[in-house]
Amino acid sequence: MEASISLITPSYRGDRDSCRLLCDSIDRYVTGYDVHYIVIGDEDVDVFAPFEGERRRVVVSSSLLPPLWQLPKWRGRRYWWAPYLRLPIYGWHLQQMRKIAMALAQQSERVMCIDSDNCFCRPFDMSVLAVEAKIAHYVAPGDVNASRPSHVRWWQNAHRLLGLSAPPLPGDDFISQMVLWERRTVEIMAKQIERTTGLHWWQALARTRHFSEYLLYGVVVANHADLANRHERISESPCLTYWEGPALDRAGLSAFINGMKPNQTTIAIQSHTHTPIEVIREVALGEAA
Repeated sequence: MEASISLITPSYRGDRDSCRLLCDSIDRYVTGYDVHYIVIGDEDVDVFAPFEGERRRVVVSSSLLPPLWQLPKWRGRRYWWAPYLRLPIYGWHLQQMRKIAMALAQQSERVMCIDSDNCFCRPFDMSVLAVEAKIAHYVAPGDVNASRPSHVRWWQNAHRLLGLSAPPLPGDDFISQMVLWERRTVEIMAKQIERTTGLHWWQALARTRHFSEYLLYGVVVANHADLANRHERISESPCLTYWEGPALDRAGLSAFINGMKPNQTTIAIQSHTHTPIEVIREVALGEAA
């Protein structure tokens, strides 16, 4: 069987415009992949149905995970619940669970997880990542430390869910904007969570509530000799991210893109910077919104 790779993007109606831009940038710049999966809640199917294409599939949550009931918003967040979850979970957690479920359900050997707020700016042949002997695995050594309490909690819970003892801090971080996964490794991760907790992997995550899918994957790789041997640690993300600062205008965004390193193909402009989507589209794709 030939090596294969696909993309997975969890999204929701609030990210529709960003996701549309991501899809357009993939269609413009990206080759060498099997399918781009957009994973959404059933309630958003009317918004994302037009995104379907020759190599793009819109996948609803109910086809991947057991039924969940949407609750009214509380403090600006959407929550979902079912009796077997004990406590409600909110959208960010559910998107992480959908990402894992989609990685398990699809057929490609490798997947690139990429969020809606990313945008490709340069040509990228993904088949290169499919055939490389080792999987490029982003690692930020020592970035899980006391200055980042949320990361510490996710990192500790990752070890607990996998039946491992967390080593002393600092720990390695594995969170990035574009993360390459191997389907076999995700399968091993899910089975190890189930052996440890006695629950379905998704149920264990929902009950934990404070978790990171990327830290779970990174921790299982770091503690499994065979998996570690199949991955190659890299310290530079293929995506250049604008985390904070004022909204970028066309000149500012052009300068930001010009700062990309040779191996970077993608930018991520965080929504809280309020950089207009139209500006990103015009500068990155060379077209008006």
